[in-house]
Amino acid sequence: MNTTDEEYELGLKLEAESAALAVPAAARAWADEKERAEAEGRAPVLSLKFSLAWLLSQLESPSREAGIDLLISLEDSDYEHLDDVSFALAKAYMASGDLEAAQAHVCRLLRMCPGHTKATDLQRRILRKKDEQRERRQATGLVVAAGVALLAGAVMAAVAAGGEEGGSVLARP
Repeated sequence: MNTTDEEYELGLKLEAESAALAVPAAARAWADEKERAEAEGRAPVLSLKFSLAWLLSQLESPSREAGIDLLISLEDSDYEHLDDVSFALAKAYMASGDLEAAQAHVCRLLRMCPGHTKATDLQRRILRKKDEQRERRQATGLVVAAGVALLAGAVMAAVAAGGEEGGSVLARP
């Protein structure tokens, strides 16, 4: 089922509110797990790290950047759910406005899991946002070009009017 942009944005807001409530417990759980793992001489359970990273990545900056950093560190580890990491990174980068990074991670996920419905939906949203940005840049460029043309026309008219009076408008004090 495809959700509208409004429904999607509302969902993100609700996820962020829930994440904000859960972060302290997740941070505590991850810190405790790291301590236990070190004391027992074993690797920590990375799913706790992922849980904290996922929650942080759904919040505003600077928490989102901390979540992204944790997710990136999971990419370079032996965490077995790299598909979840790629999805979380794609969502976090999209939320932060880095559509190129978001696109890279969603494409990576779709290579790992072709047909992943949430990734396919996210990719559609990323491409739509990229199109909207391109359209805004083009519209801005047209407005600037029209302004420059209008200014050039005004200058040419002033120069022509000055020439009719026997002198240059630009040379007058």
